[in-house]
Amino acid sequence: MAGLHRQIQGLLHAGRQRHRQARELYRLDADLLAHASLLLGDLHRHDAAAAHGSAAQLCADEAGTSPAVALSVQAKTERWRMRFASSADLAREGYDCSPATPIRILLASQEANAAALLGDLRRARAALLRAERAGEAVRPDSGVSAWSFPPPRQALFALSVAIRAQDAASALAQASTADAAWASGAARVTGTWAQVRFGAAIARIMTADLDGALAEITPVMTLAPEFRMAAITGYTRQIDQRLRQRRFLRDGMAMAIRSQIQDFHAAALGEPRPGSG
Repeated sequence: MAGLHRQIQGLLHAGRQRHRQARELYRLDADLLAHASLLLGDLHRHDAAAAHGSAAQLCADEAGTSPAVALSVQAKTERWRMRFASSADLAREGYDCSPATPIRILLASQEANAAALLGDLRRARAALLRAERAGEAVRPDSGVSAWSFPPPRQALFALSVAIRAQDAASALAQASTADAAWASGAARVTGTWAQVRFGAAIARIMTADLDGALAEITPVMTLAPEFRMAAITGYTRQIDQRLRQRRFLRDGMAMAIRSQIQDFHAAALGEPRPGSG
């Protein structure tokens, strides 16, 4: 990816293209930089992710295309930096300039997630409603690209908002929606599936159903290390934090789940190993 970026920039600096060709090169580079930003964020390299996201937006502007994808990756980076207000605003900016493609649903859902993390549940629910309306107007794609937003992924974001609202019933309903979509033939993206399982486990912990929580996380414990990225380990850290509550401190099931979570983190890609400093 970095090599392709350098090749494109070399061609642009040579300046031998027609205007239309130069714009196409900028468009391609915007897509490359946005994907790089996404991957860097999953590896916890947030400063580099932010730089690539900003560069992607500049390239999109030069290409004369929508910067919606670049704004989406910037919103994601700001979310991981815990700059929730900035994340929500970037997502809304992207939504307002996005084409009628799945990225439009993603951006509204990103705004909802960031707003919920900020504690602004009214804004979060309004953004989820816009995501639902966008979903009705957008033609579905393959469902497996970085910018796809099929029903299971949309349910995942709504599940996250429900958790922030302390609404366990709604969170479990969204997990069921995702499961029903997969059962009906929707493509099962591993990362989305894992996050839904962990999100459902959190909802069950909220109702003190630790047996149910263990049943949710057990299938995910064998997930390959390359899939244990920031978006997923963020959920497992929430599980561990909730199980540290006083009511679970002496609970054998809680301790067993926490032990599994610690082992899961130890093998996660890019995660520091115990004793590594």
